[in-house]
Amino acid sequence: MKKSIKYAGIAAATLLAVAPVAAPVVSSVSETTVKADTTDANTSNMNAYAGQFVNSTLSQTQQDALLSVSKFGTMTLDEFNKGYLQFAPYKLNDNDATLKALSSSDTAKATATVSAVTSKGTKISSATELDNYLNDTTTKAVTITVTFNYNDTNSTAATPVTKTFTVTKAAAVQQKTADLTSAAISYDKSLNVSYNTSAADYGLVASANFSVKDNNGNVLTSPDKNGKTAIRTTLSGLYTSYNDAYNDAYKGAKDGQTVNDVPFNEENTTYYQVVTGTVEADPAFTKLLTNFEENTAKYGLTVNGTTPTGNYNDPTSLQIYTNGDEASITVIREIHVGSKEAASWTTTDTSGVVTTKSASNYYTLVNNENQPVGNRALVKDSAWLTDQYRVNNNGVKQYRVATGEWIDANNVTFSDKATTPSDNSALTDIQNQNGTVTLDAPASFNYLLYTKSGELGNRALSGDSAWKVIQTAKDSKGRTYYRVSTTEWVMEGNGVHFTAE
Repeated sequence: MKKSIKYAGIAAATLLAVAPVAAPVVSSVSETTVKADTTDANTSNMNAYAGQFVNSTLSQTQQDALLSVSKFGTMTLDEFNKGYLQFAPYKLNDNDATLKALSSSDTAKATATVSAVTSKGTKISSATELDNYLNDTTTKAVTITVTFNYNDTNSTAATPVTKTFTVTKAAAVQQKTADLTSAAISYDKSLNVSYNTSAADYGLVASANFSVKDNNGNVLTSPDKNGKTAIRTTLSGLYTSYNDAYNDAYKGAKDGQTVNDVPFNEENTTYYQVVTGTVEADPAFTKLLTNFEENTAKYGLTVNGTTPTGNYNDPTSLQIYTNGDEASITVIREIHVGSKEAASWTTTDTSGVVTTKSASNYYTLVNNENQPVGNRALVKDSAWLTDQYRVNNNGVKQYRVATGEWIDANNVTFSDKATTPSDNSALTDIQNQNGTVTLDAPASFNYLLYTKSGELGNRALSGDSAWKVIQTAKDSKGRTYYRVSTTEWVMEGNGVHFTAE
């Protein structure tokens, strides 16, 4: 089934701390390894290769992969590696120097002889029998014994290395997520990048932080070929229009640029990238998606905290695809390229508080493009959290006090910890007053809180939020403070609006 769904983000006001912006156990290994002279390169390589095979549990996907290539009896090391790599989590695969040294050596001539028996001692002689026994819950486990024969570097037959390990089928995933009624999907739906950089600088090739959590609180996973678990994420190239990305995601077109080929050399440009997260071997999650498509009122699905709405023509569309026990979710994310002006600044992380000076009543802010931010400024003698500063080619320095908003370093003093302005005093003239204080956006703007003694506290209020007020007070400068918790007050100033009840 395929379905596209639109959703939109919802900002939530929060009280911020002041800080910078399954499987069952299988039976034990029975192993006999005879190590020859470790100074011999072939012997060292063979012991290293054999040592990687361990007791394993297999998902259905891994079991199918094993059965498609595995066999019993004697075979070359390359043939053995293709089928039995499922049991080797250390990744000594076809590209590993150890395996290649054994396979390509004129002297090693390594082979593997494989046999298998069930936990009841019944010999297994074919892949079909192996499949049947793995699916039989009374079998418990299958024991595989491999004898590696090889020559040392002198072309002399070395003492064989024998490895024995057990294999069992993993408990069905649906036992963990049997009654799924909802799931929360999250991913990086947008990313800001600097002008004159490249996709590789931001890891656009590798990650979108795609995650799914079910209503039981489990983070869903999908076994990979090495036995580890992770949702398999695939990323497309970058497109210059949403329609092109939509055609990739929904119509199978593959004409997007390779990610590595995209330089961000056009300022103020938006690219689009298709992100697909796949959960394998999880019939419960697959069933949830199917149920959601048929009955959105009964089954819940959120993407980045928002319930999808069902519209198609939006860069935040969502596609659901199910096939057997495999389920994939496809979304489109935006990549925003900044301006040349923003790229001319060198930005450095920091952690501290900037306090505006007293020379002016208000101090204006600028955005990333160094243009004034309208309708907002910082009042004099007020303290603000900062997490970055930047310097341009002319030596101008600015501190960041909110996402995309900066104040000139000449208008503030910086401290690496919250310090109370020198002219602050204890709050007096405390009056009972019910009302609401509303703080201007953006949400990343932090309005610091004060104590009754006039000192800076250790928390802040995020912008774009409203708070219940129960008292007002003043300091020695006549500035008004609004009590928003048992011991915390927010100071009046630009962006702070009080409404009495």
